[in-house]
Amino acid sequence: MHATIYVEWLFGRPATGAEEDEARAEAAAAAVLDATGKPYQTIHAEFSRQWEEAQDYEGLTGLAQTWVSAEKAADLALTEGWHNPNGASCSLRLSAPND
Repeated sequence: MHATIYVEWLFGRPATGAEEDEARAEAAAAAVLDATGKPYQTIHAEFSRQWEEAQDYEGLTGLAQTWVSAEKAADLALTEGWHNPNGASCSLRLSAPND
Protein backbone atom coordinates (compact mmCIF):
# COMPACT_ATOMS: atom_id res chain seq x y z
CA MET A 1 0.00 0.00 0.00
CA HIS A 2 1.18 3.51 -0.82
CA ALA A 3 2.15 5.91 1.85
CA THR A 4 0.12 9.08 1.63
CA ILE A 5 1.48 12.54 1.02
CA TYR A 6 0.54 15.64 2.88
CA VAL A 7 1.63 19.23 2.67
CA GLU A 8 3.55 20.96 5.37
CA TRP A 9 3.09 24.73 5.29
CA LEU A 10 6.38 26.62 5.20
CA PHE A 11 4.66 29.99 5.46
CA GLY A 12 1.37 31.72 4.67
CA ARG A 13 -1.16 29.28 6.13
CA PRO A 14 -4.52 31.06 6.26
CA ALA A 15 -6.63 31.08 9.40
CA THR A 16 -9.61 29.66 7.46
CA GLY A 17 -9.88 27.55 4.33
CA ALA A 18 -6.50 25.88 4.71
CA GLU A 19 -8.00 22.40 4.40
CA GLU A 20 -9.24 23.14 0.87
CA ASP A 21 -5.86 24.54 -0.10
CA GLU A 22 -4.11 21.49 1.33
CA ALA A 23 -6.42 19.06 -0.49
CA ARG A 24 -5.82 20.86 -3.79
CA ALA A 25 -2.03 20.86 -3.26
CA GLU A 26 -1.95 17.21 -2.22
CA ALA A 27 -3.99 16.22 -5.29
CA ALA A 28 -1.63 18.13 -7.58
CA ALA A 29 1.42 16.44 -6.06
CA ALA A 30 -0.21 13.02 -6.18
CA ALA A 31 -0.96 13.43 -9.88
CA VAL A 32 2.73 14.01 -10.60
CA LEU A 33 3.89 11.14 -8.39
CA ASP A 34 1.21 8.71 -9.57
CA ALA A 35 2.25 9.23 -13.20
CA THR A 36 5.47 7.34 -12.45
CA GLY A 37 3.65 4.20 -11.34
CA LYS A 38 6.14 3.92 -8.46
CA PRO A 39 5.37 3.92 -4.72
CA TYR A 40 5.76 7.32 -3.08
CA GLN A 41 8.30 5.82 -0.67
CA THR A 42 10.52 4.80 -3.60
CA ILE A 43 10.36 8.24 -5.15
CA HIS A 44 11.09 9.98 -1.87
CA ALA A 45 13.95 7.59 -1.04
CA GLU A 46 15.60 8.40 -4.37
CA PHE A 47 15.10 12.12 -3.77
CA SER A 48 16.69 11.79 -0.31
CA ARG A 49 19.61 9.75 -1.65
CA GLN A 50 20.41 12.20 -4.42
CA TRP A 51 19.88 15.22 -2.15
CA GLU A 52 22.44 13.84 0.31
CA GLU A 53 24.98 13.65 -2.50
CA ALA A 54 24.20 16.86 -4.38
CA GLN A 55 22.75 19.21 -1.75
CA ASP A 56 21.29 21.06 -4.73
CA TYR A 57 18.09 20.68 -6.74
CA GLU A 58 19.95 21.36 -9.99
CA GLY A 59 21.78 18.04 -9.90
CA LEU A 60 18.75 15.83 -9.27
CA THR A 61 17.57 13.44 -11.97
CA GLY A 62 14.95 10.77 -12.58
CA LEU A 63 12.67 9.99 -9.65
CA ALA A 64 14.38 12.60 -7.50
CA GLN A 65 13.45 15.26 -10.04
CA THR A 66 9.91 13.89 -10.02
CA TRP A 67 9.69 14.58 -6.27
CA VAL A 68 10.82 18.16 -6.90
CA SER A 69 8.23 18.51 -9.67
CA ALA A 70 5.54 17.23 -7.30
CA GLU A 71 6.55 19.81 -4.68
CA LYS A 72 6.38 22.57 -7.32
CA ALA A 73 2.93 21.39 -8.42
CA ALA A 74 1.75 21.39 -4.81
CA ASP A 75 3.19 24.85 -4.24
CA LEU A 76 1.35 26.24 -7.29
CA ALA A 77 -1.94 24.55 -6.41
CA LEU A 78 -1.71 25.67 -2.79
CA THR A 79 -2.36 29.31 -3.67
CA GLU A 80 -4.60 28.77 -6.70
CA GLY A 81 -7.15 31.55 -6.77
CA TRP A 82 -5.34 33.64 -4.17
CA HIS A 83 -4.78 37.34 -4.88
CA ASN A 84 -1.09 36.74 -4.07
CA PRO A 85 0.14 33.46 -5.58
CA ASN A 86 3.44 33.88 -3.74
CA GLY A 87 1.70 34.30 -0.40
CA ALA A 88 2.37 30.77 0.83
CA SER A 89 4.64 27.81 0.29
CA CYS A 90 4.71 24.17 1.26
CA SER A 91 6.83 21.06 1.14
CA LEU A 92 5.71 17.45 0.89
CA ARG A 93 5.86 14.84 3.63
CA LEU A 94 5.07 11.13 3.65
CA SER A 95 2.80 9.33 6.02
CA ALA A 96 3.38 5.60 6.38
CA PRO A 97 0.46 3.36 5.31
CA ASN A 98 -0.40 2.49 8.91
CA ASP A 99 -0.08 6.00 10.41
